[in-house]
Amino acid sequence: MKLLRDCWVALLDLFNAVTLGPSFHDPDTQQVLDTDFASNADNDGPVFTPPSRPQDPDAVLTCDYSRMGREWKSCSTPTSRACWLAGPGGQEYNILTNYETKAPTGILRKYTLTADEINIDADGVPMPYGKVFDRKYPGKWIRKLSVLFLPKLALQFETIETNPHAEACWGDTLEITVKNKLRFNGTTIHWHGLRQLESLEMDGVNGVTQCPIAPGESYTYRFRAAQYGTSWYHSHYSLQYGDGMAGPLTIHGPHSSDYDVPKDPILMTDWNHRSGFQDFHIELGGAAPPMDSILLNGQGSYAGGARGGFKYNTTFERGKKYLLRLINTSVATTFVFAIDNHNITVMSSDFVPIHPYVTDHVVVGIGQRYHVVVEANPKNPDGKPNNGTAFWMRTIPSPGCHNFQLGGIPDERQGIVYYKKGSTEYPFTARGGYNIDCRDEPFDKLRPFVAEGWDIPKPGPLDTLNEDVFDVGVDLPIPGRGHPLPNDTFVRWAIGPRNLYINFSDPTILNLEKTQWNEDYVVIPKNLPEGKWIYMIIDGNLKSIPNKARLTIAAAHPVSRISDRFYLSKKYLHTFKIHLHGHDFALLQQSTKPLNETTFNPKLDNPPRRDVVLLPANGFVAIAFKADNPGAWLIHCHIAWHASSGLAMQILESQDALRKMMTPARLAPVEKGCATWDRWFSDSRNLWDRNVSFFQDDSGV
Repeated sequence: MKLLRDCWVALLDLFNAVTLGPSFHDPDTQQVLDTDFASNADNDGPVFTPPSRPQDPDAVLTCDYSRMGREWKSCSTPTSRACWLAGPGGQEYNILTNYETKAPTGILRKYTLTADEINIDADGVPMPYGKVFDRKYPGKWIRKLSVLFLPKLALQFETIETNPHAEACWGDTLEITVKNKLRFNGTTIHWHGLRQLESLEMDGVNGVTQCPIAPGESYTYRFRAAQYGTSWYHSHYSLQYGDGMAGPLTIHGPHSSDYDVPKDPILMTDWNHRSGFQDFHIELGGAAPPMDSILLNGQGSYAGGARGGFKYNTTFERGKKYLLRLINTSVATTFVFAIDNHNITVMSSDFVPIHPYVTDHVVVGIGQRYHVVVEANPKNPDGKPNNGTAFWMRTIPSPGCHNFQLGGIPDERQGIVYYKKGSTEYPFTARGGYNIDCRDEPFDKLRPFVAEGWDIPKPGPLDTLNEDVFDVGVDLPIPGRGHPLPNDTFVRWAIGPRNLYINFSDPTILNLEKTQWNEDYVVIPKNLPEGKWIYMIIDGNLKSIPNKARLTIAAAHPVSRISDRFYLSKKYLHTFKIHLHGHDFALLQQSTKPLNETTFNPKLDNPPRRDVVLLPANGFVAIAFKADNPGAWLIHCHIAWHASSGLAMQILESQDALRKMMTPARLAPVEKGCATWDRWFSDSRNLWDRNVSFFQDDSGV
């Protein structure tokens, strides 16, 4: 098999070289439409620094829409951030533009990321097994940026020093080459929340969209930035991202609330002084591995650690409005974010712009992002101005949604907002009286600006949706079918028919001719006509039924079956952070009540949309998305321990269309990557411990 794969890859490489065929899919052929600019021969469209630019004045970034022609102008101002580009005849790209079908024409931006190993001292306690990008955590992951300009089809290259995080402008194409310098791990990189419209092979999930990138090898991702906002990129190889392989990704575009000054993205995360690979055995034993610390942008202060009272800090000027970009990159923690004595205006959830609302705190689940505006006008609880010069920035672990040990919950005061530049004083401010329970932001507050295309048909009665209901729980081991060895008796989290366990060397994308799937891959076929709606109900009703099997709905099968899914007392009473690849989904309902005909009451009129949702313990969520992006899209819990345990499945959307789309030329880089992975993996000298009888003890994702 490996010999055949190597020969096939060599043949495809030769074919592409001779025919000048593409080595990857050209995102410009994706269905997101551009305005027709063929008549604009001047190629003198707007080039400008985005208002949400980096703080570092040396971090050069310009939005380049020169191909759109001189009649187009930048229209974003401090009092009109909803506008992005204004063109002839009253045309605009703005907050009301349906970004799923239309985007401006930007440029190609090239990045290089190198996965490497370092000793990370983030909070005063060294973690010797750090896995990072470009030997920094989080730091300047991107060293150089090459921009390809296309004025009058003449190719010119310019190299620019980049800012501390990966950036693009709405409508750009990103080409990111990932090099792997890890010694004992493969890797793949997932671009969290990006839709990857008709570019499944760029989604970065080993065992699904590609094989892992072998040590010493590289892989190039290329995709269109049709959405705008802030997200993050991270390894999808087992538990790597919890060891440091994560970074922010910003796509500059319009905003639904005005601001004066942007601040760089704020990554909030829990942190472990041990590698996730070291602690995963605790999860397999049925307990939650403990976390140690809290970091903001890679900085923290662990009690008793060498860093003492070191804190992340930023400076405000009174009267200004500040754009903050909040990203939760945790392994296991939901945070409540707040700045003492300040109100927060929330204007986007994940990549979806929403009607702004004002609050004094924001609940940020794992993988979720929020754009918020903070007005530098601190007030006391009685509404009178507060003239203080230092205020705590809080990241509060939400009770029931973290794995910090009792008595060992880190200080929630991990950041400081100063009103005096260069200050080092400690604040004396107090936490507000807000609710810190584990939950999502209020359902009725998350009202998307763009409603076009989201007229959702009413689903049938609950008893007709059996194939669309997926229960979450813990699977008892089945004799002879354990992982990593057949007789292993580990308990694993699961969604759908069973817990997921992929084969690194045999990704779904190379098996699209199949009609029967290895049940460990948990493939859920969804072959609907294009534009029809896919409904999913995810049930988290964790009844305590010790040592008993229970009746479950076998997803994508015509009849129910008895499974070995069970729940052991209250230690398995969990909320879950469910993330879908390949789509934003409409959140039709999010309920803390058990699922039944009475409680099922989906909202169909412009419901909230996002790509990560909290599944309440004992409750359910109902989601829907349009069948318009053929792919094998992973849906999984973003609690890293749960995903590695197996709480994931693949939605195989429009398999026939996907098979036609994945031409030999497009699959050539995937085949080549699998060949290099197989060669590396077959040499036992490359393994951490060549004497063990298995290599992979988790799901792989």
